[in-house]
Amino acid sequence: MRNLFFDNVPLLGLILGLLFGLALYYAGATNRVVISKMLKLQDLTLMKIIVFAIGFSMSLLYLSVALNVIPLDHFSIKPMNFGVILGSAILALGFGMIGLCPGTAVASFGAGYLKSIYVILGGLIGAFLFTLTYPVLNSIGLFKNVIGGKTTLLFLSEKYNFLFHGTPWIGVFIGIVLIAVSLAIPYSLSRDEKK
Repeated sequence: MRNLFFDNVPLLGLILGLLFGLALYYAGATNRVVISKMLKLQDLTLMKIIVFAIGFSMSLLYLSVALNVIPLDHFSIKPMNFGVILGSAILALGFGMIGLCPGTAVASFGAGYLKSIYVILGGLIGAFLFTLTYPVLNSIGLFKNVIGGKTTLLFLSEKYNFLFHGTPWIGVFIGIVLIAVSLAIPYSLSRDEKK
């Protein structure tokens, strides 16, 4: 029997995208001032939320692998290459300068900050230029695999390379440690500011 909700990929994507946007809005990640304060280490509330989310999702992911809840066929591990490293550096630079990234810019626009359209348009123009220059970038070896290509931090299956061997339970443990770290991060590094 088909599940109309989960088999309808566009509807599922729209609903999950809306929920993700609402979570970003609720966490303050659609406000470039909040993001800038986090990057300047003036207000670490959003950092606490991000570290908690990473730890929580990591715990659930590796728990589902350990208990065989989610088949490994559902995972899509992207290969690591110099293009990914360069693209990440460009994204980080733009994120630090503007206070928005592609995901937060769309959610920010939906929340009423209309100037974020410039970030969205910049991303679309950048993607278009990347498409045009891909053959040249590929010919100079920018997309050659590094660190073994499709590599995970912890062992998932024989199908993928990994940096550290161990059971999925180690991933659950690391996720719990990250949750604890998120709770230990102060709201601010300044003694003058109290939450």
